[in-house]
Order: sequence, then C-alpha cells, then structure tokens
Amino acid sequence: MTPTAPPTTRTTTRPDQSPALALAEAHCTEPRPTQVAAHGDDGLLLRVDVPTRHGAEHPHLVHYRRRPDGTWEAGWTLPWGTQALPVPGGYVCVRRADGRTLVELRPADGGPGHLLLTTPGHVGALALHPGGGHIAVTTSTFGGPGEHPEGLLSGSDAVWAEGSDMTLSYAKQPQGEWQVHLVRLDGTQARRLTPRIPAGLALSGEAAWATPATLFLGALRHHRHGVRNFGLLSLTVDIDHTVDIDHKDADADQDADADADAGQDADADEGATRELFSDTVDLCYPVPGPGGQVAYLGTTPRHDNAPITQYACLVGEHLDQVVLLSAERGLWQRPIGWDGPRRLVCTAESGPRRGLYVHDLDDATWQPVPTRASVMNARVHDGRAAVLTSAPDTPPALDVTGLHPGPGQFPGEHVVSAEAPPRPGRLHYRPQRIPGTDGDVASWVCLPEHGRPHATVVLYHGGPFQSWDEWSWRWNPWPFVACGLAVVLVEPPLSLGYPDAVRTGWRQWRGGIAASAAAQVEAVRAAEGLLDSPLALMGGSFGGYLALSTADLLNPDLVVAHAAPLDLTQVAEGSDVGWQWIREFGDPTEWRPLYQINSLAPRPVRPGTRVLLSHGLQDGLVPPTETLRTHRALARQGVRSEVAFFRSEAHPLSRPGNIRAWYRWVLSAVVDELAPRTADTRPEEPR
Repeated sequence: MTPTAPPTTRTTTRPDQSPALALAEAHCTEPRPTQVAAHGDDGLLLRVDVPTRHGAEHPHLVHYRRRPDGTWEAGWTLPWGTQALPVPGGYVCVRRADGRTLVELRPADGGPGHLLLTTPGHVGALALHPGGGHIAVTTSTFGGPGEHPEGLLSGSDAVWAEGSDMTLSYAKQPQGEWQVHLVRLDGTQARRLTPRIPAGLALSGEAAWATPATLFLGALRHHRHGVRNFGLLSLTVDIDHTVDIDHKDADADQDADADADAGQDADADEGATRELFSDTVDLCYPVPGPGGQVAYLGTTPRHDNAPITQYACLVGEHLDQVVLLSAERGLWQRPIGWDGPRRLVCTAESGPRRGLYVHDLDDATWQPVPTRASVMNARVHDGRAAVLTSAPDTPPALDVTGLHPGPGQFPGEHVVSAEAPPRPGRLHYRPQRIPGTDGDVASWVCLPEHGRPHATVVLYHGGPFQSWDEWSWRWNPWPFVACGLAVVLVEPPLSLGYPDAVRTGWRQWRGGIAASAAAQVEAVRAAEGLLDSPLALMGGSFGGYLALSTADLLNPDLVVAHAAPLDLTQVAEGSDVGWQWIREFGDPTEWRPLYQINSLAPRPVRPGTRVLLSHGLQDGLVPPTETLRTHRALARQGVRSEVAFFRSEAHPLSRPGNIRAWYRWVLSAVVDELAPRTADTRPEEPR
C-alpha cells in the first residue's frame, strides 16, 4: 500500500530564491568546528566536520601551530580523523579507513605516521600513561547476531539477550564488550589487558591513569528494575610486561597459534580489580590529574524522587571516598582539565552562557576565566586553555587564553572562526520570572534588523537538560528572522544554567515545564506587541514535546515537531536509554499515573492547524512509531498533519542534505501559514 497525500487546494510557496533559504543553505554547507580534539606543546588539533556534496559529513582533524609573533596558522589535515591525544613528539589520532578504525601516531610536523592499533569497531578512550611511553586504548567491535546459550535460535538472524538492558540499537548492530589495550608509542609492543570484571558489571569504554601502575576503567551496573549506575574499576597494570608484535589487530583471534603465526597482540591477565560505586553520585567523564587524583563528573542517582544535581568530583588512587566539589550559585560544573596539582578547570552553565572556571582546591574558591562567548569545548595545557566558543548569534570561534588572572588575559590569541553570512537581525536576552516557577528562567529574542516582525516562531530546545547558549547548525533562528519574523528561543525549567528552576520541571513536564514555557512565550509576545500576530511552535525531541504540548495553550497557526516523545510510558519502555526515564519518573509500572499525567494525548491542536512531523527511522531514543501514531491521530481529527521519515537519520536530524531539505519544507510552510493577517482573517478562537 502506498501512502497518498490528502487532497488540498492550498498553493505551496517554494522559497527557493529567498534570503531565508539562502541563509539555511549557507548553514548546511559551512564546515563545522566541533571540538578541540587535542592541545599540546606543538599546537592543537581541531575537529571540523565538513558537509559533502552527497549530503553527509566528513570529519577532519586540522592542526594549528603558533607562530613566533603569537598568531596561529593551519598546518596539516587528517581526513576522517575523529579524536586525538597529545603525546611526546606528536599526537595519537583516530581515523576511519577502508571500513576499519585506525589508531596512529602522527608527528607534530605532519609527517608520515605509524600504525599502533586497528579495529573493525570503534575506539572509546585514549589515555596517556604518566611515564609517556604507552597509551591505554579501549575498543569495542561490532558483531553478528547474539547466540542463545542452548543454540535454540541457531540458523536464524535473531539477536538474543536476557535482562532489561536489551536495546533496539544492539539488535540492529550487536556490539561486543569493551576491550582494553596497552600500546607502546614506538609501535613495537602491544597487549590486550584482561581485567577480572565482577559479575553484574560491564565496562563503559572510559579510561584514565591515576598512577603509573593504576588504571581507572569506567564501569556500569544495570539493575533489574531498569536503573543504571556508573562507577569505576581500578586495575593494577604491570607496565614492564611486554609482548613483541608485528601487527596490531584489536579483534584478532587470541589463541596461541594465531599469536605465533601472525604476531597479533596477546592477552595478559592483570589480576583482580577493585570497584567503586558511590551511593552519592554516578561517575563519568574522567579527567586524570597529578598526584593520583582523577576528576569526574558526578551526577546524583535517583533518590526519593529528588531532582538530580551535578558536581565535580575527585577520586584518589586508593578509592577511599568520592570528594564532591561544591560550586557557588549551584552551578553544575564539569571537569575538563588541570592547571597544576591543585587547580581543577571546569565548565558550568550560568544563565545565558557556559563559562570556564578554575577551582582552587586549597581554598575552595572558583575563579571565572573570561571567554569570547559560551564555551562549547576546551582543552587545557601548560597554564593555557584552547577554547571553542559560540553564541546563538555567533558561529564557533577558537581562542587560546591564559588561566591565570592578569591584565590583557582575554581575548588572548585568536586561532580561527567559522564563516557565516551576515545575520539578518539582532539578539536580546530576556531573564524572566514566571509565577509558579522556582527561580529565574529566560528567553532569547531574535528580531529583524529592519521593519517590524509580522509573526513569531518559537523554538524549544531538546534535552531537556540543554539550553540555547551555543550556535546551532540545526535549529538556527536566523533563516526565520530573514523571513521578517521574530524568533523566541525559550529556556524553560530543566534548562541548564537555571539550577533553582529544576525543582519546577523535575517529573512535571506538563504542569511545570510546559506551563512555564507557554507563559514565557506570551510574555515575550506581549512585550514585542505580537500577541495578535501569527504564531509557529517548533522543536526537536523534548522541544517537539513542548511544541505540541503548548499548542493547546497558545493556539498556533503552525506546529513543527521532530522525534517528539508523547506517550512517555511507551517511550520509556522502548527507548535505548529507558534507564534515564526511570531515573526521573520511576518504574513505568509502579508510576504509571505519573507517566500518564505528563504524557500528551494526540489532541493538542485545533482542527485546521497545519502540523509538520518528522522522525529518523534509525532512532533508538524515541521510537519512530511515536510520530506515526501522532500523525494518524491528528489527521483523523481534522488537523492538516504532514509527516516525513528520514531513513538514514537516528534521533537528531544531523546530515546536511536532510537538514537542507527540512528547511525547504518548513520555510515553505512558514511563508504559507504565517503571512500577515488582516482583521477579517484572524481566527475566531480566542488565544
């Protein structure tokens, strides 16, 4: 059966030559600085994702070196490079080639490198040994269908598992357990470490050296009722145990004959491990420091339905206890590096931007480091930080700045900026105080440079723990501003940077977050004199949920939602990250009424409203059936619903070719539905 479009007499306007689409096209073709991959003595490596003419993205690692006069210049480029680690004399880089993942040592001058390790799967962590001559590498390979222990499913393509941690992503592409390799940087020796992992635990792929003989490995425990806890395993490593090799293949057959014939890396049993799982915080994203300390991001686990909180944490080599570092104003700080043995460098959201801070461990003080805009990513080396920043009106820019206070510290040394066409408008940040909402929230308002906006587009961010503090290549407001529209970027409760408002949103998506978001929109529209003008609500994931859930309060002319979770029970039970839903809302069976209260029945918009729904068919976080079910229900109720499924996309819409097509579709609807109203064309329903 082939789906057919409903009959319509509406004429669709294609804005192919419009400034709005030209701006969207520029966003889809511009190379995108993604993160500072490495920062060392010889410069830095920036990851840049370059859109291709086939509509995908091609990752590169670009090396920048400092000239004697303090300016920076681009050097060599590594195509298909994804991550890197500074080491003596150069960088260990990870890239894809011929269907495999290669771990290579590249000299700082860009000369020929040499291969250290290969795997058909992917690489998780690169951890430099304190002695400088070795790295620990974690890898995970892709496998075939899982096997039933009694062979009952042999001859089929079934993927078998037991336990509540089975996911659809695993069924589509089974993934092996994480492996740990110890590799010499000269390429002459490598071995696979085989830690004894306690029953019920699994490695997460993270790794960091605490001391020359102690390697911390990330671990997780998945409980029967669906919750995950994250901790670590401490592994004692004999660095002097060596195995000569000629070829390094992470998934090679490990029996003795194969080792003898092919020179493949050999297993070495490192003995028992010690585990640390804290009752206070889950531990993730390690940052190794001097003196046997490793800093972690600590997230409080589910406890008495209290909202989660995040801390910077310290773990010593003896696993005695987890030390929580409290930040002023309740900021959710995340460690990213060390500036000496007693200065921990972190990022933290504070209102409109993510800042860079130095925590002095001796006097427990936090010192902000001036940056150009909101910090997207940073790497610390020798008293300086390479910082990638952006803002909603500023494409990413890379600077190197000092971490010690003093005159002229910022702007520091500018390295490179992303290109973008001139903005068609101006941006304002509006802190907001909403009745019934704990603490402050805010909205960004984007207005045309010239003339009065004739309509409003509201963009809700995903997450829910995100914010609008960065430049967006995907949900960018400026193509809509180029149409002569006002754009409101709403930061409701649960947005990062507003810690007091978390209480309002936690487990209260409809009564807390959606109610506040609608009030925030109305406050901005009233202040700008736009209450009687056309309105569009848009968002992806959690933002799509808000676009649909505020539609019954705001009565929009157009709704655009991508990958929106609406029936929260169904999403929690089917999502690959169902444990995150359980962390907030509890067991879907025990807490079903709470899920139902926060779920959205597919009747949120008035008949006649135009709705554009989209979803990626490879989405493992929100099942695509959520969008199909919503589209069918809305169409039965007389809503002008359209749906598009992107066959190559997972949860976010990320491929530039698909983003370009999405903008054409949505901008056409904006032109049709948000045209200026006259008095006799306004809707009869009160707003």
